Amino acid sequence: MSKNLDLLNDNVSGIFFKYLIPSIGGMLGTSLYVLADTYFVANGIGSTGLTALNISIPIMNLFNGLGLLFGIGGATALSISKGRKKYNELNDIFTDSITLCLITGILLTLIGLLFLNPIVSLLGGSPDTFSMAKEYLKVIFTFTIAFFLNSTMTVIVRNDGAPKLAMWGMLSGTISNIFLDYIFIFIFGWGMWGAAFATALSPVISLCILSTHFIKKNNNINFKIPSINRNRIQRIISNGLSSFVTELSSGIVIFAFNTVILALKGDIGVAAYGIIANISLICASIFTGVGQALQPITSVNHGAGKTKRVEEALKFAIFTALSLGIIFLLIGYVFPETITSLFNKDNNPELTAITVKGIYLYFIAFIFMGLNIVVISYLQSIENAKISTIISMCRGLIFILIGLFILPRFMNIHGVWLTMPFAEIGTIVLSLTWFKNVRNILFHSAKTFRKTSFR
Repeated sequence: MSKNLDLLNDNVSGIFFKYLIPSIGGMLGTSLYVLADTYFVANGIGSTGLTALNISIPIMNLFNGLGLLFGIGGATALSISKGRKKYNELNDIFTDSITLCLITGILLTLIGLLFLNPIVSLLGGSPDTFSMAKEYLKVIFTFTIAFFLNSTMTVIVRNDGAPKLAMWGMLSGTISNIFLDYIFIFIFGWGMWGAAFATALSPVISLCILSTHFIKKNNNINFKIPSINRNRIQRIISNGLSSFVTELSSGIVIFAFNTVILALKGDIGVAAYGIIANISLICASIFTGVGQALQPITSVNHGAGKTKRVEEALKFAIFTALSLGIIFLLIGYVFPETITSLFNKDNNPELTAITVKGIYLYFIAFIFMGLNIVVISYLQSIENAKISTIISMCRGLIFILIGLFILPRFMNIHGVWLTMPFAEIGTIVLSLTWFKNVRNILFHSAKTFRKTSFR
């Protein structure tokens, strides 16, 4: 473990907040890749480019999901094995996580490049956006392995006692993406290809930073000759499955939203959703950062049987997420025009009107989103894969598809924007009603928080 952080004995609140900022910073790095592209494409290419980019986002969700499948899955297994003092398992778990990442990355690269045209068509590329979306995705698929490894290594390095390095690795990629987007689009005039190339180089830069963890010998885990162990691989995949489901569902949901909005409002509606979806991605990544700050503390202490420390960490995570949700909602309600103007190069009044109304309705979801994400992260951290996966599937896909099928029929485009709050509220109701484990941890956290707050 880290020389500076003793997850089994140090003050829980101190450890949690030492992990919190680096974890949020690391997750922001991932989401800001797409946000930077959104900003520069919107202002350098226009609404057609913005629509083409939004069509391509589900592929980025798939990449991030697979990276987290092996990263969260492996890191959770690593931390629990540390807590149980089974140190002989650590190198094997790390090696299997990286091997799975590499094999999957190679396969997806080949599939993406060989079947690029059908993939773009399936994602909803129209005659106006097809060539731009294809140009963007061709570059992205070429760098599939870099995206996978970056997501996986960020989580594992954080769990190996280097949360700050994990954060700076991700942020270095994000910062470089912003500068490269500007240079490639505005100075070199490379258009969508330039935006994609800037994004693709970002995980490469991040990996160079993360590699110093091993070069400087700060690591407690090492890569070894892979040995196939079915139980170990199954454990990794089970632990990371809910994260994969969440990210994959996000891609499917974006595709579903695009399809419904295209029928209701056309390309201008899809552009509006592109703005809202990217802001939502930032907020969701911050909530995920809270969950990932909770994960190493929970996993190690759960493995060591220290239940009270697990409960205390969970309490801090829940109320941090709820506080952030209120802040995000207030920002959306106070500054909707400002947010919209950042991505509305032509000051299109129709785009502004649709987006502002969408922000008012869509942002209600943030009150409940953080709570759901923290609960899922907690269940994942104690290797309760079944319940965490069920909740992830309902939250990220089933309730959203139900909402998209029903609400727009009665409320038109407003029903589309209300679909996300509908899904988040439905998830909380499901969790509290069906799963005694979730009900107990939420009620216990509320009870202990009241005692400590009014003491």
